[in-house]
Amino acid sequence: MLVIRLSRHWRKNLAIYRVVLSEHTKPVKFGYKEVLWSYDPQKHEFKADVESIISWIGKWAQPSERVAKLLLKETKNELFNKFIEHRERKGVTKKEEKK
Repeated sequence: MLVIRLSRHWRKNLAIYRVVLSEHTKPVKFGYKEVLWSYDPQKHEFKADVESIISWIGKWAQPSERVAKLLLKETKNELFNKFIEHRERKGVTKKEEKK
């Protein structure tokens, strides 16, 4: 199964993430087939090829949940919403704790 996931590069405290296409059994840093996108969290800079990501999803590649959230935030395309698992919080909030 092909997976679209994040791969961290560069050095400590100066990370750049690549969105890569890889087999789900391969290691994250070295086993990828294609670099689809890069993301710099310090500058909030996206360099994406969204058309190729959508075409790979059409060929049965599955994005990770974090990649789907980033792509949904960047492109506002509802295609990525189906890969996000919507969870409810189960913890007690501080306001309920005081009562």
